[in-house]
Amino acid sequence: MDLRSAAQHHWWLAGDGFPQRIAGLLAAPLQATGQPAASAAELAEIFAPLPAIAAAEAHPACRQAGYRYLLCLRPSGVHLSCWRQYPGEVGWQRRCGPMALAAFIRRFGAPRGASS
Repeated sequence: MDLRSAAQHHWWLAGDGFPQRIAGLLAAPLQATGQPAASAAELAEIFAPLPAIAAAEAHPACRQAGYRYLLCLRPSGVHLSCWRQYPGEVGWQRRCGPMALAAFIRRFGAPRGASS
């Protein structure tokens, strides 16, 4: 899939892909420029430092992925959904979403004034 032209993309992440970390990464452009990421290319850049897992390796039988995010580019902005695969469980359980990017950052982001 070409991320520059995609309307949605899945990211399969290892156990450290917890929503609080993702919210912090997604909030960084907003804090730096006042504007959230708005394109697939910008989202890909945000997710670039994370150790992504190929979808085939993220299958429950492989037990490598801990979190799965679906980010959708809509006319109203970026919306995302999150699933988690718990150890010893089969399949994915929805953690949140679909929800607007701003709502995700508010829900899972660090409280104002908290230091990282």
